[in-house]
Amino acid sequence: MDDAKNLGSVEKVCLTVLVDNKADLIVKSSERVKYFTDEPLLAEHGFSVLIQPDNSEDKILWDAGVSKVALIENMRRMKLALKSISKIALSHGHLDHYASMTDLLNKMNLLPEEKEWSESVTEEEVRFWIEAGRVPIVSHPAAFRERWLVKDDGRMEGPFLPPPELAWKAAGANIILSEKPYQLAPGCWTTGYIPRTSFEESGRSEKLLFRKGSDFIPDDLEEDQAIVINVNGKGLIVLSGCAHSGIVNTVNYAQEFTGIDSIYAIIGGFHLARAGDEEIDRTIEYIRSIRPQFVIPSHCTGLRAVSRFAHEMPEEFVEGIVGATYLL
Repeated sequence: MDDAKNLGSVEKVCLTVLVDNKADLIVKSSERVKYFTDEPLLAEHGFSVLIQPDNSEDKILWDAGVSKVALIENMRRMKLALKSISKIALSHGHLDHYASMTDLLNKMNLLPEEKEWSESVTEEEVRFWIEAGRVPIVSHPAAFRERWLVKDDGRMEGPFLPPPELAWKAAGANIILSEKPYQLAPGCWTTGYIPRTSFEESGRSEKLLFRKGSDFIPDDLEEDQAIVINVNGKGLIVLSGCAHSGIVNTVNYAQEFTGIDSIYAIIGGFHLARAGDEEIDRTIEYIRSIRPQFVIPSHCTGLRAVSRFAHEMPEEFVEGIVGATYLL
């Protein structure tokens, strides 16, 4: 892609899991994977990761969990400063990936304080003062759709309201909508829309709809995106949210738009919890074939698929746990 030709790279990156479905206080750390065990952390059906490229003081937040409690409380217990978050990226518009966002933004105190101005102040100076403290939230525009579900008996259930865009703006966010790859930092990009070309099916459902005016339209979750990080000399880290578009499609597209084939690590939700054995088999076969050094299935991957990865790829497999820090 033309807008990703200047991809950039990082020498190393630190990924800290702030929200995940599982907690564990007796896991052992290794050189590349450090587990926080100083005190209990909160686990929930959600996902959130803090990204720190090249030891930068500015960090990127990926998603924000399913409750208003776990993300902020876990950051407090891990002594991670909210104000260190300089950018936020949203994987998709489901509650388990954004629920604490409004509270997080409010606690970051992003809005400008009052100050006295001289009579010669310009409109540009005032606008800069107001906007300077805002934090960007990068999302595909389809994340802000009102969702509905068709039940087995044909009845409609909904509405499932979209993320509160206006509340986020009022709390100091700058919403950036992009259907294409978007640079968060040198070597660190969102994918934007991920083409659906593989065998994968379990991440999407024909029962999902979104409303546009008075029309109800089949919802293919086209906003689903991932983060791709190019680690110099090692290859790509692919960090998914739920991988509704399919983790195989996600990795394929990461390779396509970056022009880099080498995959260093695959981390996040693979959305295989409801997949059949054939889809799990084919997914593992594909991921084994591209030979990543780390495979870290988390969140919505499901016990059957996680256990299969652990069995089939024991050298590459790392257990996904809240409080894990991956030094890659």
